[in-house]
Parts: sequence; C-alpha cells; structure tokens
Amino acid sequence: MNRFARPRGFSFIELLVVLAIGVILVSILWPYVNSVRESSRRIRCQENLRELQLALTSYAKDNGNNFPRVRYDNANNPNGFVAYTGADAADPFAADSAVRPNDVTASLWLLVREGYVKSPAVFICPSAGGRADPLTDAGGKPTDVKHRGNFRGPANLGYSYASPFSEALDYRLNDTQPADFAVIADKNPGPPSITAVPFDAPPLEQAKANSRNHAGAGQSVLYADGHVDFQRTVYCGYGNDNIYTALSRTPLTGETKPSATATGFAGPSIGPSWQADSYLAPME
Repeated sequence: MNRFARPRGFSFIELLVVLAIGVILVSILWPYVNSVRESSRRIRCQENLRELQLALTSYAKDNGNNFPRVRYDNANNPNGFVAYTGADAADPFAADSAVRPNDVTASLWLLVREGYVKSPAVFICPSAGGRADPLTDAGGKPTDVKHRGNFRGPANLGYSYASPFSEALDYRLNDTQPADFAVIADKNPGPPSITAVPFDAPPLEQAKANSRNHAGAGQSVLYADGHVDFQRTVYCGYGNDNIYTALSRTPLTGETKPSATATGFAGPSIGPSWQADSYLAPME
C-alpha cells in the first residue's frame, strides 16, 4: 500500500449529485427568502404611510382641518384631475403658475414644500422601485424645496392620494371623513383591471385589480382615522368601496348612499362621486 497516495476526489457523478442537492435546496429556500424580503418591504411601506399620516395631521391642523390641495378649477374641470405639472413652479397657487389646477400630485407635494415631510424618499414604496425626487431644478442642479411645485415625474411617487377635486355634495378631503375612508395607498394600477373585477369575484380574480407595487398581492392603505392595513382586495374603503375607482361617472345628486360595491369608473375626467367615495390618483 502506498502510504503517500492522494485522497480520492469527487467523481463526476458525485459532483452532479451534490449540485442537484444544492439546486433542490435553493428551490426550496428561495421562495421563503423572497417572502421574508417582501414582508420586510411591506413593513417599510406601512412605515412610510404612517409618516405621511403624521404629516397630513399636522397639515390639517394648520389649514382649517383640510388635507393638502392646490387650486381647484370648479368652473371648467370640477371633477377631473391632472398630475405632475409644474415641477419647477415657485408658487403652485399663483394665477399664472405652471402647476395646473386640480393637480393631485402637486397637492401631495405640498407636504414636502411646506416642510411637513422631511424627505421625498417617504413617497417611494420599497417593493415597487422608483427613486426619491432628487430636489433638483430643470437643469439637474440642487435647488430649494420652495422652488419646486410638484414631483418631477411618476418614478418619484409610489403612492396614490384621494382626489381632493369634486363637486359631489358634501365631499371634503379633510379629517372629518369616516374612519375607513382611504386617504393614501400603493399606486392605483389604472384601467382596465380596476374597473373589470367585481366585488364578489374569487380571490385570484380580485388580485388582478390590486396595485402593482407588491406584485399584485395587495396594497398598503392609510385610512382617515390614521390606521394602516395591508389589504388583499381593492374593495377596502368605506362600505367596501373600491378605493381606485369612483362610484359614478358624475357626482351623485341628493343624499342617497350609493352601492359601495359597484365596480366603478376611472379616468382623469372623473372625480369622487359622493361624500365618502375614495378615488385614489394618479394611476400607473
């Protein structure tokens, strides 16, 4: 016997077996790892919404109980909304401002502009990507927040805000809304999915209407009473209202409460149709 013989290494077959075992272990553990990561992202997403809730509460306290809203064109556009106009406007309330009336994202930007939010990063959902607004001017140079009137673009905002613009009877975006009125949530995915899935559809079908922020699993929602929940269906507003649609194409007349579980309507020319109708914008 050769006392100095080298130890036998892995044969090719044995190496393949080891690799196969490794692949199997990875396939088993990877979904778990992804689940843990997504759970962490949801927690951070909800922390963002809680920070925004504190900002909204402070803003309302200083502004007659009202949540942020820029100029409202009740003559020409009483129910529709626009988004991302006038990013470099110095005064969103000026008559000649590049921020157009009924701008829902400029309304939310007021929390940054007026100092109620410390960093634009709070508007980015960790599960959805995007990037915090860098607070630069049109040429890319750093600028004071007071020289900005809006988010630079869709990549800088991962959430949707209850549209403040409606002539519906008694509709007010303020702290008097019902406890389960949705104020901010993961970004509205837009039509056609949000207007095509009925209230009583099976869970997998309902998931098609969910925000894309969490891969369709659901959406984090900030409610008027300040609590935040992760909801697996869009029918999670007041009376099971679809938070991403309006209940009617035009505001409902009278004080009759509509069926909150209607599929609803969506688009930039539509606004909340009655006093507790959550209609979150902008859309993807």
